[in-house]
Amino acid sequence: MIAPAESVLVLGSAGFIGSALCSHLAKLGHHVFGFGRSEADGMHAGITHIRGSIEDRQLLREALGQCGSVVYAASMTTPGVSARDPSLEILGNLLPLTRLIECAGDFPQRRIVYLSSGGAVYGDDAADVSESRALRPRSYYGAGKAAGEAFLHACVATSDWSAVVLRPSNLYGPGQKVTKGFAIVPTMFDRARDGKPFQIWGDGSTIRDYCYIDDLVEAVSSSLFTPTKQSFNVYNVASGQTASILELIDACQIASGRTIRTEFRPPRGVDVACVSPTRQRIADELGWTARVDLASGLQRTWDWYQSQRSA
Repeated sequence: MIAPAESVLVLGSAGFIGSALCSHLAKLGHHVFGFGRSEADGMHAGITHIRGSIEDRQLLREALGQCGSVVYAASMTTPGVSARDPSLEILGNLLPLTRLIECAGDFPQRRIVYLSSGGAVYGDDAADVSESRALRPRSYYGAGKAAGEAFLHACVATSDWSAVVLRPSNLYGPGQKVTKGFAIVPTMFDRARDGKPFQIWGDGSTIRDYCYIDDLVEAVSSSLFTPTKQSFNVYNVASGQTASILELIDACQIASGRTIRTEFRPPRGVDVACVSPTRQRIADELGWTARVDLASGLQRTWDWYQSQRSA
């Protein structure tokens, strides 16, 4: 079944990435179908909201039949959650993805953009890491993302679908909620508000690249609609805005105008010293570069948090 090329199905549309992406695509004039467990059925601002599970085959097929492309932003885990229960990566993430892949033969010529991870899949030696580096994840969360990429490669090899895998660095921005052991920026801003200590695992020297949400959704949009030479493509999505934990604390203090207390804890085995993916391939092939610097992004995020508190 051929569907309108500019209709996009966003799986996991109620989450941080999914909701921002739906709004962005709708503003560009695309007909967006937002599909997720936490969605409310109905039409709003150019977005058709569909409440349901990807494992509901009939509902998934109905949505897929109306869309020429798919963004897979659904995820049921965080690194901490799957560390305690690795089976959740299979049941909560890989099984739903394979349900979608099962549909490939009946819905030809779709493009899927899959949100992987630029921090979790590479493992050690992730400084200036390129997309060609062998994947050596140190967490079950990263292993799940790497497995998802492999399933999509097999899907493309056995169908006429095309796939773009995006590996974003640490994301932050308005709309991101605090999750235990995840989402470091909103956690720091919570500590700026409540005065409780922010826990630092190790000495605070670990370095990460930080990408603002608006930059990511533009990368997804470019991945959906820019022609590519190959049917399977992988891109790091990194801003080049790197900071250690201690540097990020300083930056969040400047953005909030408040002091963030710290508490040092023993280092964790899953933490890599430096994760800074290269960004040349996505610039060369999709014409994407990040536009929001870290200081501006943190200020926008803090202002949003303050507006939510007073609302």
